Amino acid sequence: MKKNMVYFVMYLVLIVELLIVITERDELEEKEVLIRDKMLNTLVESYKQPLILSIPQRTSDYDLASKDPIKVVLTPAGLVSDAEKEHLKFYVNVDKSSKSIPAGWPSKGITLNDSTSHYKLHRENGNAVLVADFSKDGDYKFVAYCTVVRQFPEYLPEYLLDALSEKVGEFKTATSGTEKFEIKVKALGGVNKKSAEISF
Repeated sequence: MKKNMVYFVMYLVLIVELLIVITERDELEEKEVLIRDKMLNTLVESYKQPLILSIPQRTSDYDLASKDPIKVVLTPAGLVSDAEKEHLKFYVNVDKSSKSIPAGWPSKGITLNDSTSHYKLHRENGNAVLVADFSKDGDYKFVAYCTVVRQFPEYLPEYLLDALSEKVGEFKTATSGTEKFEIKVKALGGVNKKSAEISF
């Protein structure tokens, strides 16, 4: 009888320990799900931040006599990862309010992939730089904006990437507002005077 009682007590202890282990496992799983959801929500909020394009120098002067082309820096803000810097697309065109259009300017504007020999856009440390070599004077007004398809962290497992993509939804592609800038092109080099000789 005592032997049966010992087995019964041992059996009860084993069941209690098993219940404790199951309860702890369930609590850990709940904490893991809670941490995962908080992490995803934090990431989603960062992807919902607006993409902003700023142009530090809104008005520039350019001398036609200059040997070097003018450079205007376009700086994006609101990127979530370094990978997005490589996927940013920039667009620059002449503003409708501009009284004149630069000679040789493409009708559809320029991008990083679609530039000309006189008007180019290239990447530089996450920014874009407009390089323009004007051949005619005038006050030229431009408009610029940028877009990016959000890049998700590669270290996340696939099921988390799917959940993140679903939560980000319509914010997966971000577009900045349009920013305007002006370049005043003039022949500032002065007049070259010719020397005259008088002979009798």
